[in-house]
Amino acid sequence: MFLVSVAPTLADSTTIFTFDDVSPVQFVQIQNGYGGLDWQNFFIQNAANTPPFDTGMVSSPNVAFNGLGDPASISSGNTFTLQSAYLTAAYVNVEQIRVQGFTQGIQTYDNTYTINDNSPTLVNFNYVGVDQVSFTALDLFSSDIFAMDNMVIAVPEPNPRALMLLCTALGMFVVLGRKAGIGERA
Repeated sequence: MFLVSVAPTLADSTTIFTFDDVSPVQFVQIQNGYGGLDWQNFFIQNAANTPPFDTGMVSSPNVAFNGLGDPASISSGNTFTLQSAYLTAAYVNVEQIRVQGFTQGIQTYDNTYTINDNSPTLVNFNYVGVDQVSFTALDLFSSDIFAMDNMVIAVPEPNPRALMLLCTALGMFVVLGRKAGIGERA
């Protein structure tokens, strides 16, 4: 008898969070469920003609920001990949942002990125297989607020063809096992 092993491959469903599908008069807190994620202490700001947030704008008119300069996070019941985002310091010239990725409560990524207030900085995170990412501004002398725009998240999706092959292989295993008498009781 032989055993066929087929592992389903995953394709990624990629989402770019431009935050431009919300129409705040000034700013509004991001609610859980937005884009399929849970959000803690992130707000959407209308950045058009709103210094200092206008500098962080990649796509018009909105950006996200961390409320009151406190740590902020995104999470999901499923794993995802935080691919990239544009980050900009809001009220200081240069700021450091500590970004930590977690999988089932275990820290899997921990990096610090330096950003400025002149223009958005593209940060390629590539935090693969995380279910939570926290953002903490490390400026100790002034405002810890940063703007974020065009965040790219990829969520693994099963490849239907690979799943079909897996089901076929499992079906063949069951049929061949029955023919060989595997699993029969005496």
